[in-house]
Amino acid sequence: MNEPIDYRARPYCCGALGPADPERIRRLLADAPEGLSAAFEGPGAVLYTTGAAETWEAGPRRGLHWSPLAPGSGPTAWQDAAERRLAAGLQTEPVPLLHTDALGLNDVYYRELDGAVYFASRIGGLLGLDDAPLHIGWDAWAATLAFHAPAADDTPFREVKRLRAAGALVVDDGRVASESFEPAWLADAGDGEPSPGEVAAAVAEAIPAAPEGAVTLSGGWDSRLLGILAKQRIDQVRAWTTSGDDGHDRDMRYAGPVAEALGVKHRTLVPGPDAWVEEHAAVRDRMEFQTGLHTWMMPLARNLHRHERTLVDGLAGDVMFKSSLVGGKLADETDGARREYLLWKALEQRRLRTDRMLLPAVRDRFAEAARSRLGEAVAPFIGHRAGAMLGVLHVRTARAVAASGRWLLGPELDVRFPFAHPEVLRLAIRVPTAEKLGGVFYRRMLYAADPDVAALPSTNDGARLGARRGRRQTSPESLRTVASYVRAAEPLMALLTPTARRAVKDPDALALLASGMGGMRTLSWAGLFGHWLERHQDRLTIDEP
Repeated sequence: MNEPIDYRARPYCCGALGPADPERIRRLLADAPEGLSAAFEGPGAVLYTTGAAETWEAGPRRGLHWSPLAPGSGPTAWQDAAERRLAAGLQTEPVPLLHTDALGLNDVYYRELDGAVYFASRIGGLLGLDDAPLHIGWDAWAATLAFHAPAADDTPFREVKRLRAAGALVVDDGRVASESFEPAWLADAGDGEPSPGEVAAAVAEAIPAAPEGAVTLSGGWDSRLLGILAKQRIDQVRAWTTSGDDGHDRDMRYAGPVAEALGVKHRTLVPGPDAWVEEHAAVRDRMEFQTGLHTWMMPLARNLHRHERTLVDGLAGDVMFKSSLVGGKLADETDGARREYLLWKALEQRRLRTDRMLLPAVRDRFAEAARSRLGEAVAPFIGHRAGAMLGVLHVRTARAVAASGRWLLGPELDVRFPFAHPEVLRLAIRVPTAEKLGGVFYRRMLYAADPDVAALPSTNDGARLGARRGRRQTSPESLRTVASYVRAAEPLMALLTPTARRAVKDPDALALLASGMGGMRTLSWAGLFGHWLERHQDRLTIDEP
């Protein structure tokens, strides 16, 4: 059994809205981590946390918020807490209301049962509210194959939902209703294009001043820019580098000279050859099986938990200032429907359209479902001039990529995301996408911050990668582990072509299937799905997708 999560830097929260059943509250608390205490108990809502929830008050409005991602003064309304502080929270007066942040980075999961809403920071905290069978969230699993994580409000379980960005729930006379608002950055036209130096200064301001802290240093641009800026805000900065298990390990080669130029203490950690096999179960538990990414990070995360308290992470920098996944054709498209289709293609990256493992009817059903859920997720802003960038942020970044910082590095560490700050996002929207393409604007940001560090070789330079070496995730033992999960899951095997079913039983055929990136993507997803089915088989009622 994997060690429990330690909520020392970010709290676990759970509670209820509406006419909650005392027995369900008892079960909710029984499944929560140790150290839980009541933060609020009222006639229309209850909230329990493992750490302090900050209170706010403005006229007749009162509430609490937790896990703020942006510093600042106390909120004046739940929308202010969600947007300016990027926090989840509970408005207690005049009407109880549960909300998440305006970018959807905070995990708030919920179930509706008998006119009440039960919520928690983790899906697992909601599964034991009753003894009724649970069902597969097929749309979530389709999106996980397409985008690396579920989309919209989906989770792997049909019964459990996740609050959407800038969204809230209220219970009115036994009826659950949703609310939402439009963050101000969508309407902010600004005063023209910001300079690279202005953007770098805003990112620096989003880094909390501290006597010491750490950065994860790769061979790319986000981490080196944060290394430069962290030196301005943190007295003693340490840099950590690990192997990304991509078969090239350029991070290990490029990060050292950057750390030396920054003048920071640099530590490297190279996982052993069996690290994927050893760590995959722990990572999946922490991610609650919502993404198959990030296993390579777990050995480093364990070390950071022991040695650091605060970590500065480069989440979203490439999306906001290097136009990651948003090419020229998508950037230039002005028709909303056409832009949504091009965004689908950019995020899906042919994982479904060229799949060789799924039965054709299953592949088509998954493609239809994933595209529909993408449309639901991006509907509030796809027509915005920065709609493509915002789509990547809300779908891939918030649901798949951010899970590393939120659930591997944190909640043990106080992980800060300076790029995911309201002011930085406003500036990113004002930078024309055409200037971001090819990294032009980002290079100017780096040179404005520190030209010497900016000039050092980077993984963004476009150099030839050369032959791929062996990856830990594709070692024979790793593939055998993946195949064992697939073979043991009959509902999953029923989705596969005869060739794929034979391959997961034949080591040679399996290695051949995994040698192509398309085959490995689906195989990794199938292993994740099969492992989840095994974990929850006693509660699941199996239906067809």
